[in-house]
Amino acid sequence: MATATAVESKEVNRYRWVILILMFSCFLFTFITRFSWPPLIPVVVPVLGMKMTQAGAFMSAFYFGYIITQIPAGVLADRFGVRTILALSLIIEGISTFAMGYMITFDMGFWLRFITGLGAGAVYAACARALMEWFPARERGTAFGIMLAAPSGGIVLSNYIVPALNKSVGWQGAFQAIGLATAAVGILIFILVRTSNEIKSSESMFGGFRVVFGSKDLIFTALAGFCLMWVELGTATWANAYIKKLGYTVQAAGLVMIFYGIGGVLAPLVSGYISDRIGQRKNILILSYALIIPLTIAFGYQTSITMLSTLGFIFGFCSYLANPHLTVLISEFAGKEWAATANGTANFIFQLAPMIGPVVLGWSIDFTGSFESVWWLMAAGPLLGILLLLPVRPENKRV
Repeated sequence: MATATAVESKEVNRYRWVILILMFSCFLFTFITRFSWPPLIPVVVPVLGMKMTQAGAFMSAFYFGYIITQIPAGVLADRFGVRTILALSLIIEGISTFAMGYMITFDMGFWLRFITGLGAGAVYAACARALMEWFPARERGTAFGIMLAAPSGGIVLSNYIVPALNKSVGWQGAFQAIGLATAAVGILIFILVRTSNEIKSSESMFGGFRVVFGSKDLIFTALAGFCLMWVELGTATWANAYIKKLGYTVQAAGLVMIFYGIGGVLAPLVSGYISDRIGQRKNILILSYALIIPLTIAFGYQTSITMLSTLGFIFGFCSYLANPHLTVLISEFAGKEWAATANGTANFIFQLAPMIGPVVLGWSIDFTGSFESVWWLMAAGPLLGILLLLPVRPENKRV
């Protein structure tokens, strides 16, 4: 009996890496659907006769839907587990993205992006809960670093795949292909995701809110995450259009964002691993924010593809150094039992930035007639984030 138990425990322990791959894949496709739009802005806007403010509103529509499901999904994941929630999320995203290929008006596209956001909003909290269940504290920086390489991976793949699909099958076909692939991943998630032996919450479904809002460290960290999202998603939304306005092709703009995304893929892997060895998650966060401020402004003043690509890589790397530590800190301030509720609530706060930002930044372009104001407005985010992180005490964690 003891031997059988030991073997079963070893198998479960090994399966945590399968869970990590599945969570990475789930998160990756959420970002591919999210960022399928920015590379197509220069193509679709003239076809539909849209303004840049309306183009930005498509990203805001996504985030408007995205924030609605953050908290309910977190509460449900803590109570019932993550498998069905994640599978349904990907399938909804896939269907609505596929339907974007039939878009003929701004209103139609706006509501389809809203539905895509509703599906995507359940993913972050459920993935965080799964990793908190399956990985011990000593491996969480590495595990979350791998999972949170997915946002940048999504940017890289979007800027590589979408222009290629647009060239070969048109913008309608690009949306349809991405939608089908995303729905297929959702089916795979439903088949392969297992639950761990971690006991789900036995308290009221809303008991986690007492923990979340009772921790000023968690709330300040979440607000600092808002500041990070302000610049990360602002860059992902408007960099392609900025580069296109300089006179370069959609493919050239996509290449710059591939370099930005590669930096963003590598950064969480490196910083997550290092923080598991030395700790200092808060200090890594503050360092990342301090580096982002001048890099944001400097990137916006480049005009050559060589410099945009070079600085874009450094900009992406420094921007995404912070990502795994925000999630680990928030998860540990709440504890395993309420990790999904905490991350759903925190991500609700995070995503107010990209919901508001694209319209505000798009308006600044329409108002000034240039992109210069965009970079200065975005750089203000990490500056405020540093001030919010200073009073946070990482030792006040529950696990």
